[in-house]
Amino acid sequence: MTMSRFLNGAEASRQYGVLAGHYAASLMWIDPLADAAADALRPLGESWWPMVLKALDAGAGTMPDMPPALAALLAALPPEPTEDQWAPMEMGRAAIARTGNSAALIVQCTSLVIDGWSPPMGTSPQQAIRRLAETGDWWIKLHAPDGLRRGAEGYKATLRVRLSNAFRRRAVRDTGTWDRRAWGEPLNQDDLFAQVSAFTAVMLEGLHRMGYRLTQAEKDGYYAFWRHAAAVLGLHKTWLGMIDAERCGQFWKMWLLVNSSPDSEAKAQAGRTLDELARTGGGVAFVDRALLSGMTHWLLGRDVAQGLGMPKGPMSYLLPAVYPPTSFLSQRLGGSRERRLARTVAALARS
Repeated sequence: MTMSRFLNGAEASRQYGVLAGHYAASLMWIDPLADAAADALRPLGESWWPMVLKALDAGAGTMPDMPPALAALLAALPPEPTEDQWAPMEMGRAAIARTGNSAALIVQCTSLVIDGWSPPMGTSPQQAIRRLAETGDWWIKLHAPDGLRRGAEGYKATLRVRLSNAFRRRAVRDTGTWDRRAWGEPLNQDDLFAQVSAFTAVMLEGLHRMGYRLTQAEKDGYYAFWRHAAAVLGLHKTWLGMIDAERCGQFWKMWLLVNSSPDSEAKAQAGRTLDELARTGGGVAFVDRALLSGMTHWLLGRDVAQGLGMPKGPMSYLLPAVYPPTSFLSQRLGGSRERRLARTVAALARS
């Protein structure tokens, strides 16, 4: 029984009903197709990704040297949406992309929370920083115009994240320190859905607090966008049907309820990551650190921020008063782009 990742189970069942049951079952669900493909690609060493790109361009089953497991993974990728389906998805994607630096701040804050509430993966602080850079780079590519179309950079980056997760699963198991009984499988389906929930429900709620007013059609389109992205990412079809405002919002709250809050080591790592984000954000480091800490308090709540060891400073009070009118002015002037996130990703990649 995986009780340490299903704390407060009775309360979770009372509040969230069937969703809690899906969560408990999914702790043991992973991605067999990606795991098999990663095992087949492992002997290629650093050249595994060029092989995947070549196979993706050629098509499943058309390369004589393509590992059968990779062909099976590519053949199972979701079909390309029709043009009628793309239209609302692109509307939703564009609405989020226009918020630029605001969306980037939410990505950074939620990434800190996901790392803090997840079981230890046995990775070094530098590896954790690099993963955060990879997440930011993926997010930027995914939200470029037509970035999710098959063969586009965002699509390729999503497939790479899926296979990288499979490589990480094997690496974590090989350490011999992963407690499967306590934590379920590493990087399981619940972990994927937590990330999707952060990038949809938490993102949209955060932008609303910041002063952005998206139409219902834009919100619906963004959830449709993520249903397709999550299918490429390897999310199980049971969860794909739950990518909507109600259940993603509920899942995020439930995920925080049933997982252990960060221990002293996780808090220390969150502090190091916060320092690194502030150092590479393009502004004055101590101001950027206060900004990210204040954002976490404001957008994700006091309990979450304090769980990560972030004290409540002046920014926690200043941001709700100052940020919404600033974002309104930004929208009137044409919006911003993801300059902050792009700078951070580039700096983290160099560090």
